[in-house]
Amino acid sequence: MRKRNRTITIRCTDDEYEWIHRKAERHKLSLSDFVLRSALDKKIVVADGLDEVARQQKAIGRNLNQIAMLAHEGRLHSVHLDELLKQHKAVTQAVCNIAKEVK
Repeated sequence: MRKRNRTITIRCTDDEYEWIHRKAERHKLSLSDFVLRSALDKKIVVADGLDEVARQQKAIGRNLNQIAMLAHEGRLHSVHLDELLKQHKAVTQAVCNIAKEVK
């Protein structure tokens, strides 16, 4: 990893300062990383909603694991996965929507 050993100082108004800080926070970046990425024309992407999608995916995974455990124990012989498939489709659609906005 490269060592950042140079400093750049800029002047801005109070409003500009606040605006830059809010934007860095919104992108979940440090001020230094945000300013560097902006200045170097690097793409900054914010994908709101991923936390909820990840939570839903984990819930679906837990349900599948429970079904698999019961099946391996011989305590489950028939499974109706309609609701689980519906949840999976909804989460997959949410991921697709987020991906479209990121592009």
